[in-house]
Amino acid sequence: MRYLRPTETVPTIADIDYDRLHAIGKRLLLFDLDNTLGRRGTEHLPERILDFLRSLRDRGFAVGIVTNRRWNTEVPALQKLRDYVPVVHAAGKPRRRGFLELLERLGGTPADAVMIGDRRLTDILGANRLGIYSILVRSSTH
Repeated sequence: MRYLRPTETVPTIADIDYDRLHAIGKRLLLFDLDNTLGRRGTEHLPERILDFLRSLRDRGFAVGIVTNRRWNTEVPALQKLRDYVPVVHAAGKPRRRGFLELLERLGGTPADAVMIGDRRLTDILGANRLGIYSILVRSSTH
């Protein structure tokens, strides 16, 4: 059961204390896509989400997306995200492969990373099994 418990829980991604995470040495932010950055199956992300991801990069974080979305991977939302951050789709969370692929692309280790997602059985379980700091988000910011 401990693998299903997030390190912390917040209402939305806007409620995360990113300065505190940076202060404790977390430099990689791994985000889930559906119901974390936008609605499940969304084809378009609001420009404010892209601005938000850019602002995190400007603050010294490496940012990436790890999603289980398998089909429609060429929708505008994913294409636009790829212009800003690495995206690992069809990640197979909670399996390790997707997390490790994104960590490698971002040049970091589990100890450097924070996984931010909305699902205990995929995002939190997968992150905790690798020793990644995990944050459960109760709702997306859409």
